[in-house]
Amino acid sequence: MFEKHFSRDYEMIGFPHFVPKDELGYNLDWARQLVDEQWVFYRWREDVERGGWKRFEQEAKRIASHGGLILEICAGPGGGFAPATLMQDYNANIMISDLCPTVVSEWKKHFEKMDNPPPNIEYAAFNVCDMPFRDDSIDVVSGRAAIINVEGSRDKALREIYRILKPGGPFVFDFIFVTEEFYNQMQPQIQKAIKNRYPMIFWDTLHTFDELGFSKVETIATGTWSNENDESGLADFCRSLNTSLTFSGFSRFCIK
Repeated sequence: MFEKHFSRDYEMIGFPHFVPKDELGYNLDWARQLVDEQWVFYRWREDVERGGWKRFEQEAKRIASHGGLILEICAGPGGGFAPATLMQDYNANIMISDLCPTVVSEWKKHFEKMDNPPPNIEYAAFNVCDMPFRDDSIDVVSGRAAIINVEGSRDKALREIYRILKPGGPFVFDFIFVTEEFYNQMQPQIQKAIKNRYPMIFWDTLHTFDELGFSKVETIATGTWSNENDESGLADFCRSLNTSLTFSGFSRFCIK
């Protein structure tokens, strides 16, 4: 279903690769740990079998009710909103995507091992800053913990999301950011290290979003969150600095 909307060639290695099949050097240890510790399996068990998906029920209802082709960007080991969306509609047409081929591969393996896998899941590895889809081709773009983890230009990613969405299609995402108050409490060397590696996690980095032209935007505050026990490249980097970050967050529902 998604393939007919691809705008460029790709390498087929189990699923479409629009990025090299080999992980980038800095990501090798994280990807290896993802596989060895079965993060995808345990996150699915937590969200689906133990009811964790209900934390994202309102987002999932809106995603599933719109239907069509649902692109989950930067899915990560938690699968973004996809597990919760499947609990609303197990037949939903969802593409699990990520820049990290290992993430996508682990999701594919996980579903293929299930006795009753969701029937309409597709997979692709690509850079969300340069997505391989035609203009106005995707019904829904969703991303839980996606925008905060974009590698590269968040401005480009947001423009790409808007570009590929069909008119009337929703972009559903949550966003967490480090407040200026929290930032000012950090040691200067830690401030510099994190800003150099992850410059887009701070309080003033969504200017481009306001310029995109969504016809309707609804924002719901979701409270605060710490990445102390998170499984992500950012969290691992923070632990290497013997620190963690506290974020403020919201969910946003946007109609093109």
